[in-house]
Amino acid sequence: MPYKAEISRANPTCFLFLVDHSTSMNEPVMGTDGNPKKSEFVAEALNRVLQSLVVSASKDLDIRPYYQVGIIGYGSEIKSILPGADEETHLAWIDEVYQHPLRIEDRQHQEPDGEGGVMDVSVKFPVWVEPYARGNTPMRQVFEEAYRILSQWVVDHPDSYPPTVINLTDGQSNDGKVADAAKSLCELATNDGNVLLITLHTSSHPFDKPVLYPTSVEEMPDFSSRNMFLMTSILPENLRRAAEEILGVEVAEGAHGIVYNADIAGIIQGLEIGTRPANLA
Repeated sequence: MPYKAEISRANPTCFLFLVDHSTSMNEPVMGTDGNPKKSEFVAEALNRVLQSLVVSASKDLDIRPYYQVGIIGYGSEIKSILPGADEETHLAWIDEVYQHPLRIEDRQHQEPDGEGGVMDVSVKFPVWVEPYARGNTPMRQVFEEAYRILSQWVVDHPDSYPPTVINLTDGQSNDGKVADAAKSLCELATNDGNVLLITLHTSSHPFDKPVLYPTSVEEMPDFSSRNMFLMTSILPENLRRAAEEILGVEVAEGAHGIVYNADIAGIIQGLEIGTRPANLA
C-alpha cells in the first residue's frame, strides 16, 4: 500500500502551502467578533506549523533535512512568501527555515505553576509569515505553479513519501479551469504514491455548518464546495488515522482531505493532520 515510505535524509518529503491572499481574507474568521481577520489567523497558524515541523525534524540537537517546505501566496500576485526559499523552486529545507525567520517575538504563555494554578512564562516565537490580503483568487494559476515546482521534485526524489499540498482559502477560483490544474497536480507521483492535495476552507459565516473529511460529494452544501471536494485527495491511511486521533471521532475510509467552512480550531487541526509525519527515520 502506498504512503508508507520512511522519511529520512536520503528520502525526505515536501510540504507546499498555498495561501489565499484575496481581499476577502480581510474578513473575520467564523465564530469571532471581528478579530482576528482570516489573513492574520492563517499567518499565525502557518508560523505555528512551521515551528512544529522544526521540532519534529530535531534530533540530538540537530535539525535534520527531513522536509522541504514552500509557501506560495496568491492574490494580486503569485509569489513565495517564505524567507530563505530558493528563488527557482520556492522551497527551503527545514533547517534553513529554522535559520531564517523574519523576526523573533517575545510572547507570554501560560503554564501550570505546580500548585494547581497557572503562571505567565515568556517564550520566543519565530515569525516567518505575515498576513496579506489584496486581489482576486487565481487558484488555477497557483496550482499550475505548484505543478511546476513539484514536477521536478518528484523526479529528484523518486522513492520519497509524496509531497503534500495544503491549500488554505476562503473561496473559489476566479481564473477558470481550476479542476484541470488540480488533476494535473495530483497526477504527479513518487514510487510511494501521488501528490496529496488537502483543502482547508475558512468561512466568515457562523451559521454555515462545517464539513470535516467527507466521503461523498453529496455531503457538500453547494456547487463551489462540491468542486473543492472533487479536487481534493482521498486521505491515505496514515492521515486518516491522524485525523481520528486529533479530532477524537471516526473518519471513514475514503474520506477526502477537505475541511469546509472551518473555524479557528478546524484550521489548526487541519494543518496538524496534513503535516503529520508518516514514518520518520
